Amino acid sequence: MMSMSVERPLLLLQRIQRTACTKATVPALVVLHRRRLRGSAVCATAAATALGGPRLRGPHNGSKWTCSQWLENNAQVDCDVPLEDAFALWEDRERIPVWMPWITSVKVQADDPRMSRWTLSTFQFNRQWEFSWLALNMTPLKNQKIHWRSVPGTVGGSLGSGLEVANRGQIRFARKGEGRCTVKLTISYEVPSVLAPFASLLRPVVEGILQTDMRRFAEYAVQQQQGRSATA
Repeated sequence: MMSMSVERPLLLLQRIQRTACTKATVPALVVLHRRRLRGSAVCATAAATALGGPRLRGPHNGSKWTCSQWLENNAQVDCDVPLEDAFALWEDRERIPVWMPWITSVKVQADDPRMSRWTLSTFQFNRQWEFSWLALNMTPLKNQKIHWRSVPGTVGGSLGSGLEVANRGQIRFARKGEGRCTVKLTISYEVPSVLAPFASLLRPVVEGILQTDMRRFAEYAVQQQQGRSATA
């Protein structure tokens, strides 16, 4: 027999799918079932499937969804490499997909090295999410911080033409004794108003992915250092 924690989100999913997905109807259904949905990964899957399908459905009048809040996600790792080495790896933006495989590519623009085209592809909530955006690298603080933000009007992909998710990110570096450092990643993005009630469900999913990426980075940084030592 299906458990209540699974059954209720699926009933909500069926109800949403029987209803035209408009700006007015979705928030009304969300408010009606918000308490039942809170805290369940199954609910997040149901919500994403109902709202998304093959593509996220936008308003039918040609306008765009509005964004109601920023969601911040953090991940941190201690690295057994000098701070300067860790900073250099992150500064080489085109290397980032090595430890963040859901970022399929980062291409620095030949006509403006401050700009880079990021492409994301990940399978979450029983569907594939793919989109890209142009990012502007802000002036870094050497061996302290690297930060960037998306350029308005450049986000596109499976999110659909009615939705653009602005985002920004930063990497902070702190020395932790001789030959060691701490690296902290912060990713922030705007949550469309229609998805705001599910924001608390998204955070643990995204932060879990980012924490895995940071552990992968720490391992990669050590491997690179060992490789240089072997050839010295």
